[in-house]
This record gives sequence, structure tokens and C-alpha cells, in this order.
Amino acid sequence: MTQPGSEQSLRERVRGQILELIGKMDLSYSTRLLSEGQLAEKFQVSRSTVRAVLHDLEIEGKVNRRQGSGTYVNARAMQVNTTLYPRIDLRNIIERNGHNSHIEVLSVRLIPAGSLGGKLNCSPTHQLQEVRSLYYADQKPCMYCIDCIRDGRIKDRNWRDMSGDKRSLYEFLRESAGIHVMWDMMRLRAASSGEVPELTAYFDIPPGKIKVFTLLEITNYDGDNSPVLQGTIYADTEMIRLNLIRDVSQL
Repeated sequence: MTQPGSEQSLRERVRGQILELIGKMDLSYSTRLLSEGQLAEKFQVSRSTVRAVLHDLEIEGKVNRRQGSGTYVNARAMQVNTTLYPRIDLRNIIERNGHNSHIEVLSVRLIPAGSLGGKLNCSPTHQLQEVRSLYYADQKPCMYCIDCIRDGRIKDRNWRDMSGDKRSLYEFLRESAGIHVMWDMMRLRAASSGEVPELTAYFDIPPGKIKVFTLLEITNYDGDNSPVLQGTIYADTEMIRLNLIRDVSQL
């Protein structure tokens, strides 16, 4: 019997192997990748797993798949280190921007769901576990994050231990509470320190000055398509570059 998350872990492994293979290719000579069958044999997995990974890479714009011809690497897209796909791991994004990363967990508390109830399929009076964190690039704050999770399934001390934890948020959720995030929905807009007063203190913004952040509102879903985590991230894009590569060939 397949364990929850094992197929996802397999795809992540194969994804890493394919990207490593691409990294060793001389793209000035040829951008054509091995066939699905060759990749499956090389990495000892099924063709369906390879096909799923190539599909993900195609959505990201990293490869182009041409019917009857093969799969080709998009060399320009491979030069972009920091993308919003696949699911964001904030520390990884910071490090790919050339910085050392660490987290400071600011607070852990229970709050009523309120307006978040609609996003997490619960009533406004339902109790959520709210975790506020500050992410640093080297020694400077670069992202302020508010995570809300249903049912308080993770102990406060475990959240606080994340400050020195090297696992991604998704690994942390999986191993601490058996929560397997499979996909997410993201909304982006601009937000200013005038709208969110605590940003002024956390990012040391001078009195009277307004700073604009990129706001990412992310709803994370499990394998049953149930929302399990709501993340609100204020990113200082003067420090952290965020890119989105899209395949528009079918439009």
C-alpha cells in the first residue's frame, strides 16, 4: 500500500534527478532531453512518474514538449533560480537569492477563524492556531509570514523549534502533524506598511515613510482537496526577487 505523500516524494526525487541531469548538459550543443522511456530506465521509476514530472517542468516553462519530436530544455528559464513554482519554501527562495536564511518565530496563539473560516471551511468561531514568523536574508528581515492552521494540531513548542529547523514548512507539517500539502492557490497583490502597522517595526521603516510589499495569500490543500493551512506573506521584493515563468504556448 502506498503511504500518503510517498508518490509526491518520489516525484520530488525524480524532479531533482532530472534537473541535475539538465545541469550537466551542454545546452549550447543540444537542448533535447532523453525520452520518457530512457529517463524512466535511468532513474528506475515508471514512465507515468517521469511524465508527471515533465508535465510540472513544462508548466514552469523549464522544458518544452513537442509532439513527435521530444522534450527540450528552455535554457533561459533554467537560469532563473527563484520562482513561485513549485510550492514555495521561503528559506529556499532566500538562499537562491544568494543569502543565508533563518526564521524567528514571533508568536504562537489560538484565534477565532473569523473571515478566514470561509477559506479553511470552518465557522468564524472555530479556533485556529496562528503562527507569526519573520524570515531573514543574512541579518536583515525580508519576509513577514502569518500561518493559520485548523485544529491546533501542532504543539506550540514545535512551532517555536522551527527557528533552528532546516526542514521546509511542508516537511515540518508532514512530520509534525501528518498534514500532507498537495497543492495550493495563491493570490498576489501589493500591500503597504500603512495598511499593516507591524511591518513598520519589523522592517525598521522610518517614521512617516511608507514601504510597499508584495503580498502573497496562499491557501494550502491536502490530498482530499481540503484546505489545511492559510499563509499570508509580506515580501520585501527590494531584497528578494520573485519570478513566475508561464507556458503560454497553448493559449
